[in-house]
Amino acid sequence: MKRWSIFDALSLATLGLGAAITAGVYDRLPRILPTHFDAHGVADGYMPRALGAWLPLGIALFTWMLLRVAPLVFFSRSRERLAASPLALVALLLTLTLVGVHLVVIHGGLAQAGRLPGLAGALIGVFWLLLALVMPRIRRNPVVGIRTPWSLASDENWARTHRFGGYTGAVGGLVAIAASLAGAMPVGIAAIIVSALLPAVYSFFQRAPQ
Repeated sequence: MKRWSIFDALSLATLGLGAAITAGVYDRLPRILPTHFDAHGVADGYMPRALGAWLPLGIALFTWMLLRVAPLVFFSRSRERLAASPLALVALLLTLTLVGVHLVVIHGGLAQAGRLPGLAGALIGVFWLLLALVMPRIRRNPVVGIRTPWSLASDENWARTHRFGGYTGAVGGLVAIAASLAGAMPVGIAAIIVSALLPAVYSFFQRAPQ
């Protein structure tokens, strides 16, 4: 695994900031916090304040640790490929998104709002767009990327699939940002889902002939 980088420091700083803000407003949060929302951003799931305030940050921390420790548990070839991939940057992008959405939910709890603002969908769209820009730099590995049977079997298929995924992800992210800010969150969600599925289909058609 590569040495820790500025991206790791930023990830930990983001987690620390999220925890500090959550602790600062914790006593003002409602006892039952909306934590799940439907495609239109309307709250349809709730958690006790202690769980809703801290569990998302715990998940963000666990996800970051998983991405940064994963290269240590694989055989040498996979470790080399993971080390050559921008995992620290991917982990930072995911951490920023999870903490950002969490803080938006916390803000909604403080405002006693039963609806998720379009900003949350836009944050996810930004993450999807930035991830798309990083996608072509990810080397074949069993942890991160578009892992279909055909992409995992071939460096060439992996490279083509991730280049294609970079294009579809960028379009999907831009559509998600615009749609969420315009109040059409279902359109943004659909754009991300479609842009995630298309590379898998592309990978199938790029498979080596039998």
